[in-house]
Amino acid sequence: MPDVVECLKQCQWLVAHGRASEPAKLVLPRIEAKRRIENKEKHHRVQFDCDETTYSAFHAQLKRYRELVTNVTIAQQIMVELLAQVSDESIRALAEEEKPW
Repeated sequence: MPDVVECLKQCQWLVAHGRASEPAKLVLPRIEAKRRIENKEKHHRVQFDCDETTYSAFHAQLKRYRELVTNVTIAQQIMVELLAQVSDESIRALAEEEKPW
């Protein structure tokens, strides 16, 4: 991983080649890791393992909600509320159906 001096050289090269107006961000991994550990914003990640088809379908729906609502937090809350409305019986029935996946 490049150190700060190497990053400075890269930035100087970018400026010299007309790319000074591009958005950029310096990330110091040790400081970023400390910030994530402190987690003052109380953000959490959701992670699960799935196949490629389920991954694509899930993220297509997530993108759909986020685009329709525009506020990511509200979109995610709506998804959780909709999931909570499905009865246990409906979930069991869906799980017992023969599905092509």
